[in-house]
Order: sequence, then structure tokens, then C-alpha cells
Amino acid sequence: MATNFLAHEKIWFDKFKYDDAERRFYEQMNGPVAGASRQSSGPGASSGTSGDHGELVVRIASLEVENQSLRGVVQELQQAISKLEARLNVLEKSSPGHRATAPQTQ
Repeated sequence: MATNFLAHEKIWFDKFKYDDAERRFYEQMNGPVAGASRQSSGPGASSGTSGDHGELVVRIASLEVENQSLRGVVQELQQAISKLEARLNVLEKSSPGHRATAPQTQ
């Protein structure tokens, strides 16, 4: 009884085959899309994940290098700001008669 019921249902048990066929069709028409992420699921899914994994590893490594570089730049900027604040404090203390006032608006 259950098999008769499933025979009349319109469930795509092999939808991944149609998805792969559609992807191949459009790649043939337009050429492969570089950097496109493919979602592979199902029992007959293609094993293209090792290439994606390698790309992710390279991308993460480059982002880590960029992150370290940016951390260095931020640290240098913080040091420069600290030095400028120290210079400003020295200048403010050396000239007590001259105070910076905000211009008054009319």
C-alpha cells in the first residue's frame, strides 16, 4: 500500500541529478563561473569539495596574513596617537597664558 502511494507522489528522490544536469547545461552555454560555490547533497553528489576546501585554506591563510599586517598598522597608529597626546600635553603646560578656545558662533 505504501509503495502505491509513493508511486503517485511527485517527490524528486534524485533531484541532485537534475541540479547537476542543469548546472552542466548552463556552464556549457555560458562557460564555468569562477568562484561559484556549489552545494552538493544527496547520495550521488559530485566530489568537488576537495577543491573548494583547498581554496578555503588558501583564502584563510591570506586573510590571516592581512589581519596580522592590519594589527601592526593599528598598533603603530596607537603609538603615534599616544606620542601626539604627550606632545600636546607638554605644549599645553609650557604656555599657560595661551589657551585654545572654541570660536564663538553668532
